[in-house]
Amino acid sequence: MIVFKDVSKNYKNVTVLKNISFTIEDGDLVCLIGESGCGKTTTLKMINKLLLPTSGEITINRQNIKNINDIKLRRKMGYVIQQTGLFSHMTIRENIEIIAKIEHMPEEKRKKRVREMMEMVDLNENLLDRYPNELSGGQLQRIGIARAFMTDPKIILMDEPFSALDPMSRTSLQDELLKLQRKFHKTIVFVTHDMDEAIKLADKIAIMDQGELIQYDTPENILKHPANDFVEDFVGHKRIWNSPEFIKVKDIMITRPITCKEEDSKFYCINKMRMSKVDSLMVVNDEKELLGILYAESLRLKNKKANGIKDYIEKDIVSVKENDSIVDLAKIIKDTKSATIPVIDRKNHLTGLITRSSLITALSQQFVEEDD
Repeated sequence: MIVFKDVSKNYKNVTVLKNISFTIEDGDLVCLIGESGCGKTTTLKMINKLLLPTSGEITINRQNIKNINDIKLRRKMGYVIQQTGLFSHMTIRENIEIIAKIEHMPEEKRKKRVREMMEMVDLNENLLDRYPNELSGGQLQRIGIARAFMTDPKIILMDEPFSALDPMSRTSLQDELLKLQRKFHKTIVFVTHDMDEAIKLADKIAIMDQGELIQYDTPENILKHPANDFVEDFVGHKRIWNSPEFIKVKDIMITRPITCKEEDSKFYCINKMRMSKVDSLMVVNDEKELLGILYAESLRLKNKKANGIKDYIEKDIVSVKENDSIVDLAKIIKDTKSATIPVIDRKNHLTGLITRSSLITALSQQFVEEDD
């Protein structure tokens, strides 16, 4: 765990960071983002003591880093920068194993680990004896990642590592980093100026402006609940629609669906639909457990003399959970052609309702906002 507590940084009369405080949990990928000069790279470089705070403290696993030897601290961290930082006079193999060699890792173990790193970043071993100027930009960044992971550090710092790459290489490496993070669960601090990249990669995003930490939260919460106008403008007013996986069923569902009980009469249910201007009722018991759906069409079409509704209830129904995304929801509606989908919790309690019209209304909101 990395903790910044009231950290400031001054250069003569210029304040670069102003009393920033935040915590990076073990295994999280945190993106620092903001406009040029906001202090994000300064913040990153303080973690491995390339820069020292003017005031405040930074701790790693409750130990103040000012009490840790600089070299020992840095050797326990991986570091990936925009131009890879590879040594041009060394082969790819020598670049990857340089820290492991300094740390006296046995030769056989070192060779095996280098092969594992090449496989991890999806590069062929025949590149190991080449030099950096013989590789493409995307390959070099993969080598930079391999070198960062070589000694299996718990913390990896990445300073705009993909910003100089073409879009295809950049997307490929983002996907590769996500795959590695899911497998190894490193604590990664990643500086970027690209909000799309931050949303795609981060567990949490720190938005900075003029040396201040404006908002520190999950991508979902930042998109849905920007802290102020600066964050909303920086993120983009409608960016949430570019990341529909963050829009959940609970954000668009009808929270008070019209219900009935299994013991209610047909007359009561028909009248309730008419008064509520709906064509279906969610059938629940006293504990609000969902038993099925009663459709007005079924009551009209089925020729039964029974006064009760039990024989009319549709029990083979599709349901969703509150935290399902609208991407999942849209697929369910498309596959099942369902016009009415109840929302339930783990215990099958009814918590909401999605209808085709409520989904269309929610999706069309982005265009209404644009017109406004």
